[in-house]
Amino acid sequence: MQEQKKPGVYYQFSSVFYFTVIALVAAVVIIQTKPFSRFSKNPQESKGLPTDSDSCKLGPKILSISNISTTQLNGQFYGTDVFEIAWVIRDTKEKIVRQGEFAPQHSNPRISFEALPFGKYTLTYTGKSCLSSPSTMPFEIGSNAKKGTFTPKVIAKGLNEHMELGFVPNGNGYLISDYAIAIPGDGYEFRYMIGAEVITSDKPLSNHFYAGGRMVRIWKMKTKKGLENTARWSDKENNWYYSTTAGEGFSYNTTAAFQTLIFPERKDKVFNTVIPDVFDPSTQVTQWADIAPDMKLPKGHVWVAAAGDWSVDKVMSKGVTHIAHHALPWDNKTKVQQLKEGGVTYNNVPRIEHFLHLNPQGADNFRNGYNLRYWPNGPLTKEQAIQKANEADISDAVWIGETMEGTSFMPAEAEMWGHFYKRLHERYQEKWGARKIPYYIAHNYFMFWPSEMSLSLKKSRAHFKSLLHQAPNKLPETNFSPGGSLSSTTLIPEAVYIGAPDAQTGQVYESIYRMHLIRQMGYETGIFLFGVHEWRPNNLHQYKYPEGLFYNYSKLPLDPNVIIANGFIAQIFGKLYIEWGGSGKTSNKNFDPEWYKGIWFPKGADQPQEGFPHYAKPQSPSYPGYNGSSDLSYFSQKLYNDTFGKINGGSRKFLKHRLDNGQWITPSQFSAEEIVDAYHDKRGFVYSETKNGQTAWFYLNSFSDNKSHDIEVELPSGAIMKAQVSGNGIHARIN
Repeated sequence: MQEQKKPGVYYQFSSVFYFTVIALVAAVVIIQTKPFSRFSKNPQESKGLPTDSDSCKLGPKILSISNISTTQLNGQFYGTDVFEIAWVIRDTKEKIVRQGEFAPQHSNPRISFEALPFGKYTLTYTGKSCLSSPSTMPFEIGSNAKKGTFTPKVIAKGLNEHMELGFVPNGNGYLISDYAIAIPGDGYEFRYMIGAEVITSDKPLSNHFYAGGRMVRIWKMKTKKGLENTARWSDKENNWYYSTTAGEGFSYNTTAAFQTLIFPERKDKVFNTVIPDVFDPSTQVTQWADIAPDMKLPKGHVWVAAAGDWSVDKVMSKGVTHIAHHALPWDNKTKVQQLKEGGVTYNNVPRIEHFLHLNPQGADNFRNGYNLRYWPNGPLTKEQAIQKANEADISDAVWIGETMEGTSFMPAEAEMWGHFYKRLHERYQEKWGARKIPYYIAHNYFMFWPSEMSLSLKKSRAHFKSLLHQAPNKLPETNFSPGGSLSSTTLIPEAVYIGAPDAQTGQVYESIYRMHLIRQMGYETGIFLFGVHEWRPNNLHQYKYPEGLFYNYSKLPLDPNVIIANGFIAQIFGKLYIEWGGSGKTSNKNFDPEWYKGIWFPKGADQPQEGFPHYAKPQSPSYPGYNGSSDLSYFSQKLYNDTFGKINGGSRKFLKHRLDNGQWITPSQFSAEEIVDAYHDKRGFVYSETKNGQTAWFYLNSFSDNKSHDIEVELPSGAIMKAQVSGNGIHARIN
């Protein structure tokens, strides 16, 4: 019962579908079907016996009815060459009470309908793409049936065959079930991650209670039983840590199934709205600037976002502070000059060969940590480095390089960098500082931190707290230490490039801690975020078209709460937020055929087909895909601006709080000691800023379960604030 094209998955259209088929139709040994076509009403829907005009080779025959609620059920069936099916529900008087159609993608389709009262009914299937006899089975909606269903907004999702979720309202949350037919192989189990909560089971998710935040990402894999974390699943390596058999793929060589979802706002809303109801991710195009009110971040703060088809003026009126060099309106030289001279442009991470104007010679030839093709005479001399700094383009007030990768790489500890940045800094001060325009200089968009400075490495909380008390020259030595080769730069971004998806849990705490250390060292900081997981890019991502569904192979999108939390804390504990690769508005959904590969299901097809009709033509604009990250990044900046941004420059404090009438947590007020404690205790924390009688504060628990919790917070005024919190997202407000 396995299909060679889709290993490890039981599927309606496998070469031998159900053993019951053999019992029912002895002559049928192998069941094969072609793509289903669209449905229209079938006059054979009444109770007649098979007729001479039947054209369906076999079925559709209902095998079972399960997961019954007042608005949904699963009707499992088998069939051959039945490409679309008509269904009818009758009451005990044989009156038709509900009817519809579907083109099944697997053998156990989920049928949705308007709510029915408790009682006894029958379900009937007939072929629509071919003529068939009706197949009828009774079922009952009992008093214990789940009442109603709910469909959240979908930002992004994979293939239903791998994970097909259903949601039933239940109290202050939802019951989540997975109706997909995929099964794990011997020695493997399902691994789900719902927000920050990891669930493992031999069976698909069933009635799992969720009362988490408004946004959630749910992913599902098949992993070895007892696997510590998914980071150990490698596509190439087998050693003491990595294994190529730590996980088992789904059909079509897919690592993970996923859905990123938005639930309704709580009725007892206390915290600021993060995502407005007008946001419609079903368009699958970036839309934030079309739904955003005008706003302006505090002076000195940086938010870079792509404009795409929007004008530069429009995105800047919505809060963007700086425009990337390559995204400037180059068809309007006057406008470009105006933006450059205004100090509101960003150099967009040029590589070394570009900003130093290196001329490669010959083939790559690596020696002493660098490539002789770019550095035939080795590192620059002091005089050469200063000359290069004098020649460098300083027309962008924000300079962030891409210097620690690529074939032109020169080690950051090379003495030439000290001379280069000393002179570059002088020039920036002369051009920008003298005009009181904020400027930033970063050697690279990420930093390799010593292990002593990373919370995720197994050292004691006392060790990490002790670093917060050290002078810059007493901290673990880096190239940014006093007198170091990069000590004349002014900015150290904290890069958020998350690998395996379950590695996200403590990341925000880690970044806040390091941002404190960066400022302790005398530098400005911020967040440079990549909106997908830098790990196993073979995950099918669904895109809807009038003609069918296209599934592009891509990296898993980040948890929306992780994106929003990072953009939010970037402006509180730093002054910069950039999403690497975030897209602006697009006017088409035509993929670049060179970079976007996938599988195409025309309407009615149960197997991938050739001829995807939405590939861009040469030299024409293409579609970057959509996972919502650019919109989510905007929501993070809006949340900051509506809370902490309104009282920028106030006094800051971690706040005393407790959950569910438990013990009060009295946080340390020194630097990031409370972050260290919260990380090690796997709990949340509350942070505030007060100015002119107003207090902005937020609660975050990146380790949270998906239950609702009562929180009490003691504000700086002494007043006690009560609310409910849930999930791993930011809860922020201003009092």
